[in-house]
Amino acid sequence: MMTIKEFASLCGCNTQTLRYYDKIDLLKPVKVDPWSGYRYYTKSQAIDFVKIKNLQAADFIIEEVKALLTMPDTQVYEAFDRKIAQQSRKLERIREIQQSYLTEVNTMKKLINSFCDYLLEKAEEPEMIREFCLEPSNAVQMVETLRSFMMPLADSNEQNDNSVNLIMNGSTYEGEEAVENITSLLREEKLRGDIRLNAEPIPEEDHQPTDDMETVWQLHGWTYAHEVLSQIPELETGKGYIMLLKLHQKHNGENLSYPLLFIGSMLMKDYGGKVELNCNIEQSEDGKNHFFLLRKP
Repeated sequence: MMTIKEFASLCGCNTQTLRYYDKIDLLKPVKVDPWSGYRYYTKSQAIDFVKIKNLQAADFIIEEVKALLTMPDTQVYEAFDRKIAQQSRKLERIREIQQSYLTEVNTMKKLINSFCDYLLEKAEEPEMIREFCLEPSNAVQMVETLRSFMMPLADSNEQNDNSVNLIMNGSTYEGEEAVENITSLLREEKLRGDIRLNAEPIPEEDHQPTDDMETVWQLHGWTYAHEVLSQIPELETGKGYIMLLKLHQKHNGENLSYPLLFIGSMLMKDYGGKVELNCNIEQSEDGKNHFFLLRKP
């Protein structure tokens, strides 16, 4: 018989490993001295240690290793074949996920760039220059700020199972082809309304101001968006806000460029990532424009 130190030296491991194997009933010593507690092993147990080491290296769990130690070599080889087949399927699935991930990320980046290019085109139109008081350089800077804010969405692990989707007017469009088709319609001004990327639909009750929200600032009777943006007070970091716009000219709210430019202008105020910000647009009932800044509790 061999002491635990001698057996550990023979197997090329440390005594702590052997004590652990003993504790979990994986490789027990043939004898334990009742007085000293010393563990003793036989040389033949080194074969079991080699089996254990190789089976663990091949990703067999402890219970599988215990069962295989009592089986003949032919059955152990068959277990290795099954493990190889299992790992091959797993590896192939990982490759599929990797390819899907790369495809979806590239599609999302393409989609975001398409939105931002569309937005830059709209920002350079005379109507929007007048509305937001944008110089050409400011328009480019604002759109690039919005692009930088949105681009991390493409690499986010919080995408819905790594699938690209677009929510337009409460309807969800999934997959690369669907998203590209919707983007084309958007650029042709054939779609109007609210838009969100890789998000769950927002329940109507969550999109509307409620009694528990505090109105922290408001402005009435303004004509152009830049009048509001120039006066909005500082927002509190970590808080959630809803910008409620009641517009006399409802078409401004239906045109996607208007809310996107409004949000982009807010990002220029360095609010991106510091607050939760939503924008809701309604038709005004008195022929005037109204703005309400509401803070969530």
